[in-house]
Amino acid sequence: MGALGGYCAAVDERAKRSIAGSFACVLGLMLLTGLAYRAGPFQRLDAEALSRLSARKGSSPAEIAGPVMHSADLLPLLVLLVVACGLALRDGRRREALAALVLVAGANLTTQVLKTALAHPRYEPILGYRQIGSASFPSGHATAALSIALAFVLAVPRSWRRLTALAGAVFALAVGCSVVILNRHFPGDVLGGWLVVGAWFFAVLAGLFTSCPHPPDRR
Repeated sequence: MGALGGYCAAVDERAKRSIAGSFACVLGLMLLTGLAYRAGPFQRLDAEALSRLSARKGSSPAEIAGPVMHSADLLPLLVLLVVACGLALRDGRRREALAALVLVAGANLTTQVLKTALAHPRYEPILGYRQIGSASFPSGHATAALSIALAFVLAVPRSWRRLTALAGAVFALAVGCSVVILNRHFPGDVLGGWLVVGAWFFAVLAGLFTSCPHPPDRR
């Protein structure tokens, strides 16, 4: 009983840290939103970064970035989500499958709601005629890429997690860079999408850690 109580206490501590992480991402997103829409120096810095990193249509970087960006479209996202949930269910890990589903659905729906609620023109002279659309914060593709990457981290067996996390990080970074190269989003929009995912990921982790279903010998 004492060992089980100690195990549950450790689980509760991890749940608290996960909740703190979720709140930190929410606060970071709120700060970033204020900077993106209200802080002139940050807006200029964001626009300058976009101007330097974006590529002309038809150039080699743009040709490469196009397919990378579209790999995070809705249809590929749904297919990958089915695969992730299937991996978890195959091993009898129903809670992890549900967590992956909640993460991807919650993060992407949140981003779409925020894009609509925060839609506002952000004219930047340095961009000339290549202005960014008013409903661009946070980035939907950045949200989709990181959410499905972390869904796989939740779904795969423990022995696969490090490699899966590395591959997911590369994928999320590649998609984030691609939308900037294609002049679809400010870099700040990409960071905003990642913060949305972070908030949901830590919240889902807290849910997984809250219960104490197994004693130490079955961990």
